[in-house]
Amino acid sequence: MQPNFSMKIMKIFRIILVTLISTQSFAQVLNQKTMDEKKHREILIGYCNREGFSSCSFDSAYQANYGLYAPDTSALRMLTRGMNDIVIKLVMGTWCGDSKEQVPHFYKILDLLKFDYGKLSLICVDRTKAAPGIDLAPLSINLVPTFIFYRNDREIGRIIETPTISLEKDMLRIIDKTE
Repeated sequence: MQPNFSMKIMKIFRIILVTLISTQSFAQVLNQKTMDEKKHREILIGYCNREGFSSCSFDSAYQANYGLYAPDTSALRMLTRGMNDIVIKLVMGTWCGDSKEQVPHFYKILDLLKFDYGKLSLICVDRTKAAPGIDLAPLSINLVPTFIFYRNDREIGRIIETPTISLEKDMLRIIDKTE
């Protein structure tokens, strides 16, 4: 005896519903905001992307610093060869002065390198260097921004707060490390 047509439809509907619910619970929510208790302004928190910058006060600093930055072209040419196998984790604060200066410069470098943004994780933190639901303890974040570079799932270097020479030259020093 075969189940009737409406029973089959209901079963398919339940499967689709369960699939949708379970998929939504694992989806990352990007560009969440919270209130900065010190300045009483909205800041980004948790996993973010560049589009999130336009939704908070970080955007004006981002636009200005991105436009003004002129990376070293010879360093960029050398970086182009070594970035294919690099994965980057960036931890920053939209409330942070160093993030307002360095992150736009970093994005300009990545844009000029035509970097695959699927290999960049951006995590925004509050002033305590925390982001709800994200365990940052293994990253040992004390100052922001912190740019962490990985090759073959191994950390190969960091730029913490401000570069030693320039972002692109410090990046080159890191990615040129041999394994």
